[in-house]
This record gives sequence, C-alpha cells and structure tokens, in this order.
Amino acid sequence: MRKVLKFIGIVVGVLLLIGVTGYFVWFHNSEKHVLKLQASLVYSPDKSSGFLITNANIIDVEAGIVLKNQHLIIENGVFKQIFEGQISDSLKASYKIVDAKNRYLMPGMIDMHTHLNSGGLIPPEESTRPMALEQFARYGVSTIFTLGGHGFNQEVTAELIQKQQKHQIVAPMILATGSILTAPGGYPIPFVSGMTGLPEDQIDLHEQGIFTITDETDLDAMFSKKKKLGLNGVKVMVESGLGGASEEPRLSNELTKKIVQKASEYNLPVFAHITRKADLQDAVNTGANVIVHTPEDQLLTSADPILEKMIQDSIAYTPTLSVAYIFQYVGSAEILEDPFMQQYSSAKTNRSLENWFVRQMMVRSYNLDPDLHKENILKNFTTMYKAGVTILMGSDAGNPSIIPGYSAHKELIFMSEAGMTNAEVLRSATIAPAKFLKMEDTIGSIKEGKIASFLMLDKNPLDAIKNSQTIYKVMLEGYWIE
Repeated sequence: MRKVLKFIGIVVGVLLLIGVTGYFVWFHNSEKHVLKLQASLVYSPDKSSGFLITNANIIDVEAGIVLKNQHLIIENGVFKQIFEGQISDSLKASYKIVDAKNRYLMPGMIDMHTHLNSGGLIPPEESTRPMALEQFARYGVSTIFTLGGHGFNQEVTAELIQKQQKHQIVAPMILATGSILTAPGGYPIPFVSGMTGLPEDQIDLHEQGIFTITDETDLDAMFSKKKKLGLNGVKVMVESGLGGASEEPRLSNELTKKIVQKASEYNLPVFAHITRKADLQDAVNTGANVIVHTPEDQLLTSADPILEKMIQDSIAYTPTLSVAYIFQYVGSAEILEDPFMQQYSSAKTNRSLENWFVRQMMVRSYNLDPDLHKENILKNFTTMYKAGVTILMGSDAGNPSIIPGYSAHKELIFMSEAGMTNAEVLRSATIAPAKFLKMEDTIGSIKEGKIASFLMLDKNPLDAIKNSQTIYKVMLEGYWIE
C-alpha cells in the first residue's frame, strides 16, 4: 500500500509540475507595456524650433513622382517653404539644419481603421492605449481613425483626443467614431460575451463602447453627444454573422438608413462594418459613407450594379487586407521573426503571440476555412479596386496579429500584391483619405502650409512599396519622434 501511495504521490507531483511549468510557458505573461518615449521630452519647447531640411527627395503622392533635391523650412509645425537651389546664409543662420542626404520624404500615413489595442492575444487594458498610440507615431502613422473602442467607451476616447491635442501623450492625430451602433444582441455583443465569459444580459455595454439601437432610440441626443465629445463619425454594424458564425440579429435596412440620414445632419460620416456580400449590398443601399472590411463569405460575382452605385454615390472602402492574413499570422506567429515588427512592438504583445496553445485555440474557434477566407478577401479586393471604388487604407490595427503602426506598412504591401500600383497604394494611405475627410489643406501630402508630418526613408517606396519600412526618422506635427 505504501508503494502505491508513493507512486500516486509521484504521479501527482509530476502532473502538478507539468501544470505549473505549462502555466509559465504558455499562459503567464509577466511582461508589461512600456512606453519608450516621454511626451514632455518629445514635445519640449527646445525641440519646437524651426528646421531647415536640405537635400531631400519628396514623394509627390498626387503625381506619383519624386521631386528631387528639395529644401524644406518647417516652422510652428507646418511646412513654411519648399524650394530648390541655393540656400542663403540668413536661412542657414535662422534654422536648425538637418541634411536629408538625398533620402526620401513620404507624407505621414493616415490609417482609416484602427483600434487602440495591442495586436496581441491579450485582453484590452488601460496601459494598452498609450502604447498603441506611441507605436502608430513611431511607425510614421500621423493620423488614425479609431472605429470603436476595444473594451472602453467613447468618453475614454474623447479623453485621449484631448491628451493628444495637448501633447500629453506621444500620439498621431486621433479621429474617432466613439461607441459603435448595433442591434440588440447583434455583433459584437456575442463576441464580447465569449471573451469575457459573461452572459449577454450581464455585460455593461456602455463601458464596452456599444450602443444598441431600436426604432425608439433618440439619435439626435446620441449624435449631439458625439459632437460634444469631439468625435468625428459613426460606426454601424451591418453584420449578419462574423467569421462563419450563425445568423445574428442585425440592424434593419430601414433603421440603418435612418441612422445614415440623421448622422449627415450632424456632419458625421457613417462607417458600415460588413463581412458578407449581402450585407455589403444593404450597407451601400442605405447610403453609408464608408464600407469597412471586404466581403469574405463569397466572391463578388454579378456585383457590378452595387460597385457602380458605390462609385456614383462616392462611397469609399477600407479593405483591411490584414484581416485576410489574420489566421495565417496568428497560427504561425511568423511576424515575430520580422525585425521591423520587433523594432517598436511591445514586449507584452510579443510574449502573448509566442503562446502556441492560445494561438491554435483562436484559429480553431472560427468555423471557417482560413485559406478560402483569405482567397475570397483578396479576390474581392481586386474586383473592387478594378471597378474603380475609392480605396482608403485601413489596417484594423489592434486585432490579433495586426500590430498598431506596423500593420499599416503591411497593408501597403498587401494592396500592392493584390494589384494596385505603388503610387496608388501611397495615395490610398495619404491624400485619398485626406480628401475624404476634407482635410487635404492640412494633411495628406508634403506641401507648403500643411502640417509637417512625414517619414524620412532611406529608399524610395515608389520603386518598391516595402521601402516604406526603411525609416530613418519620423516627424510628427513638427516634432521629431525620437
């Protein structure tokens, strides 16, 4: 009997040891999100003086050409003068000189679909948001449009906007929809329930940044609140079921149209989240301003009428091609081998992506064929691009394996590989969204009078779009991000 008990004790001890080891190997993440930059140093008064950048090659994103051997004067955060030729001694004496040494200046990117989460396999938390914002800035994304919080509401978003404007955090310009609009029980409520383990009726939807809309909802009160908070748009979920899920409640076409019409009175563009072909058609017919995501359930055959309507009604489209690769990148964690990703990504994010067990659980939790999912998205993107739909670069940053800032550069590559020219890709990430936002007088290209936000690159992205990753320096609103 003693031998049996001893054997049982050994087995239990071994199993306990395996369990503890497994916890620390697979589940325990002791890393923290650590900010690398201090806002007080980046934006210190002594770093806001004027600059004279010499010998620069400017990427003219509108013409798709390089303007060689240019000199730029930056003062009070804007391009005061751009010229070529001789530089007077008085200018040299008046500004701090930065010799670009024939490097390339590319306008700061505008990511039109982001979330302030890590891109790792970890729940959202307060420390994630400033970390994500800093990463956008360091990767040269100078403006972001956040389409709903991940685990926080629009009041939190408004506070972040204020902090960015006051230079209390290192961050790009933040535009935002605030809390999202969906049907009672509609997406993403079931998703949040699955992530939190709470029954749907026990979820604090307000804290999660979700509004459920019915015919009785006071849209005037809702949209006036968004305007008061300084928000810039409305996100509606026109989603019948994400990722092969069964049918879920969805806003009716009549109610979605009512939302679109009321939002236009408040000058708030409506971003319609879709992942299915039928939902795409409904969103376009209700008059949404931007289609968010690419249909993944089937190919866009016989879709000419709906694409023609998008062009006729000036409905833009953010492809989020990173979503096509999400199962590949989560399953393999291959992005961890990319030095460009490791350059600025959080150690906590990276540690979570090393978790093989959780990665496989996530991939298998979706009832779909990952290869078909990817194929449909990429082919449908090409169909929409060739049809002439206005494309605005959007990465869906913050979702698993879609790393803030880094994913914007990946999105450029994905669009190029799917058929866009490099010049078209750059326009989709700069001047095209600036024009959609009616902000082309201040952002989107490098011209006199515009905000001085740009990437200084060692190589020309018009030659190879991956050259956007050859970052030497980043300037954000007249400040070097370093």
